[in-house]
Amino acid sequence: MKTIAKKLPSNKNITKFRPMILSRHPSHKCLRMESKNLPLMPFRSVVRFGSTTEIEDTIANGGKRIEINTTQSIRNSANKLLMKQCFATAGVKTAQWTRDANEAPSFEFPIVAKAHFGSKGKGNTLIHNQTEFDAWKQGKTLSNYIYEKFMNYGHEFRLHITEDGCFYACRKALKQDVPESEKWRRHDDVCVWFLETNENFFRPNSWNDIVRDCINALRAIGADILSFDVRVQSPTDKKGNRRDYQDFILLECNSASSMDNGTGELSVCAKKYIEILPQIINKKAK
Repeated sequence: MKTIAKKLPSNKNITKFRPMILSRHPSHKCLRMESKNLPLMPFRSVVRFGSTTEIEDTIANGGKRIEINTTQSIRNSANKLLMKQCFATAGVKTAQWTRDANEAPSFEFPIVAKAHFGSKGKGNTLIHNQTEFDAWKQGKTLSNYIYEKFMNYGHEFRLHITEDGCFYACRKALKQDVPESEKWRRHDDVCVWFLETNENFFRPNSWNDIVRDCINALRAIGADILSFDVRVQSPTDKKGNRRDYQDFILLECNSASSMDNGTGELSVCAKKYIEILPQIINKKAK
């Protein structure tokens, strides 16, 4: 396990510090010390986005550095088995799932096989029937996967969550002319992203319950800030009638979501993180 020891020059009395950002994601450069986008603060802090690098002087290790997202919370969010177990502990809505390949067909097809580790849909396979499942299993280490019932809800959202609620959200909508075989998933290559200010965002009438479940999952995972992908029923049913309540499931969480808008300028998402991170650090310092 990698560990970083921070030493200050002995001839300098430094009293203000920018948060240390631990992340390999290129879009997080806007948060690093050299960007100066995050303010100087009266105490040291570290914020992890997908990193499990240990820091010697955190409060947990007997030091004074404030820690946002512990290494264990990153592990819990990165491993789909641990993540689902945390979801179960929190009692949040999620798809029926199992770690036992022999139990998976009892959910009724289609099901989704998900590798414990993977991002942007890598390691996920939609399986329509027993024949496909039997073929897929050949040569696989089946204990490296979880298996869940596929819920074909029409909308998907990404919510960025702290204990205080959702501070940023967007809807992932399919692009036009996406092949039928690709419509079951929502990733950059097949989606456009609508911000809450867009008329096509279509905020669900179950929004408060969605946010509540995301907060409960965040706590069970042990994190301070995460994003959650949530699949939600469309506002109307197949007959065009508006639903009284849009049911939903939490698909998964992310500890290192992209903040890039492709323009080279600060995205709305990045600006939100620059605003919210000092608030989280200050709150945790009290």
